[in-house]
Amino acid sequence: MATLILRDTHSALEKKMKSLDKSKKETSLKIRDAASHGDLKENGEYHAAREEQSFIIRKTQSLQTHSPFQIIEFSEIETDKVGFGNKVTIREEGKDEAEDYYLLGPIEFELDLYPLVITYHSPFGQAIVGKKIDENFTLEIRGKETKFTITAIENISAE
Repeated sequence: MATLILRDTHSALEKKMKSLDKSKKETSLKIRDAASHGDLKENGEYHAAREEQSFIIRKTQSLQTHSPFQIIEFSEIETDKVGFGNKVTIREEGKDEAEDYYLLGPIEFELDLYPLVITYHSPFGQAIVGKKIDENFTLEIRGKETKFTITAIENISAE
């Protein structure tokens, strides 16, 4: 099943992947240079470069695990009920202020492009999908039933 992703996020992902690829090549040169200095057991530069390389590889693999993608255009996002690409304002029972959440996918979450991202796969995300304004839902949080109300639904592109 394809992972939903906004067109803008897909562009940001491509830039991030190019940046990671460039960093990987630069780190490979650092590793080769550090290795040329001799004894690898006590070579701090070599070990630091290898650790950096491992981090870059893990980050690249993490981002790639979400493919294939289904690109969503802003014009395809609807606001009559909660769905992917919505900014959803939610008030928790007993609190005065509502909070804005962004119902998106794992890539938007990993790239940290929006504040308070809820992935559509998460229990919170699943609880709000399909809800309409003024509709309530309840979630068990830390063993306690908590009631929430949807107070607004907007297209995320309105940001």
